[in-house]
Order: sequence, then structure tokens, then C-alpha cells
Amino acid sequence: MYHGHKLRKLSRQSQHRMLMFRTMVTQLIKNERIKTTLAKAKELRREADKIITIAKRNTRQSHSLAYAYLTETPAISKLFKELRLRFLNRDGGYTRVLKAGHRLSDKSPVAFIEYVDNSLPPLRTYKANNAKYGITKKTTEQGTLFSFAEKETGTILSSALSLNNRFKKLELKQKESK
Repeated sequence: MYHGHKLRKLSRQSQHRMLMFRTMVTQLIKNERIKTTLAKAKELRREADKIITIAKRNTRQSHSLAYAYLTETPAISKLFKELRLRFLNRDGGYTRVLKAGHRLSDKSPVAFIEYVDNSLPPLRTYKANNAKYGITKKTTEQGTLFSFAEKETGTILSSALSLNNRFKKLELKQKESK
């Protein structure tokens, strides 16, 4: 049975795993965003949130705990001077994990972990109504009909919503226009 096992082992012994997390939390505090595997990012989120919660107390004991946990001294000053003040009014959820596809070499899922409200440029930009093609919705007596159409001209390319049919219709449309 697997009851009571709260941590991912990540194919490492406990000493190696804890040192790896200490190093990764230190780098996350210094850079505010790091790229790692998805499993490590999900486990690192717990440790990074714990160290921010410790720093928010701002006592001598919290300073000594942070000093013992982090591996570099500049990260300690940034933790207490910048990050503690940023998250003073937030009750949790200090980090965000963004999936970033798969690594080319071994196809393992990769993710970015970052502190929220940081000054770094965003990884994803969301543009509303910027696509050339879109799904249109039409209500008739038979029910709601969906179709795949060009946004500018309104030309219906496909009434089927399967991906294969959409791409075939797009290819045919591009060949006809040439």
C-alpha cells in the first residue's frame, strides 16, 4: 500500500533530493523563474511556498531557518527585503507552474515555476480575437450548428469539428487560392 507517502521520490535518495530542492529554491528566489521537469516543479512549489511563509514571520528564528535552508547568502537578503514584502498580504499560492511542452532529448514533460507578481516578461501572451479562423455558432430549428469559418470573410470551411476535416479543408482552400 502507498498510504502516508506524501513526497515524490524523483528516483533519488532523501539526502540528494533535499539538497536538490534547497538548491532549486535558492535559484528560484534569485531568478524568480526556473525551468525544470514537471514533477520537480510540482514538488518544488511546496518547498518554495514554505520558505516564503517562514520569511513572512520576520523573526530571528525565521532568519536562522532561512539561512540554514538556502545555499547562497544573496538569496536570503532578497527573500527578506523583496519577496517577503511582496507577499505580505497574500495567504498562499506564491508560485505558479506553467507547462512548457516536452524536452527534446528524453521527452520528459518540462515546466516553468515562477513567483507570481514578478517583474519578468510573461511566458504566454493571450490575444483575444486574433485568429484568422474561428468557430461560428448558428441556432436553427434542428438545434445549434457549429461551423469552422474564416473570420474576415465569413466563408464556411467546414461544418464538421474534427481536426482532420478542418486541416483537409484548409489545405484544399489554400490550394484553390494559389
